[in-house]
Amino acid sequence: MSTALTPGQHALLESELRLARQRVELALKAQLDGQGRVAHAAALLADDPSDWREHEADREVDQARSDRLLVELGDIDDALMRLRQPGYGRCIDCAAVIPFDRLQRQPQALRCLDCQTAAETAR
Repeated sequence: MSTALTPGQHALLESELRLARQRVELALKAQLDGQGRVAHAAALLADDPSDWREHEADREVDQARSDRLLVELGDIDDALMRLRQPGYGRCIDCAAVIPFDRLQRQPQALRCLDCQTAAETAR
């Protein structure tokens, strides 16, 4: 089952995904560098329990950000793999072609807008 993507559209989406991957990698690196600084500050302030609680909360927020970035990186990598497959750009639920404008805004999209809306409503 093929999609309606032209070779130019395919190349554009691949380029956008690769750029998005670079941006996420940079954000993740910055986030991980920041976590190292937070851990160091927490170790220095371990004598004061109130400071420790504040830094523990910061660490949890940083961990959640890192987790989100890792998920985003995985989604981008999955999209790059799917882009090499004949079925890229088809909804995983109804097999309809996902419109190019949707793919351009979100190249890692798995569903057409109707199925995505239904999936989010079902949660």
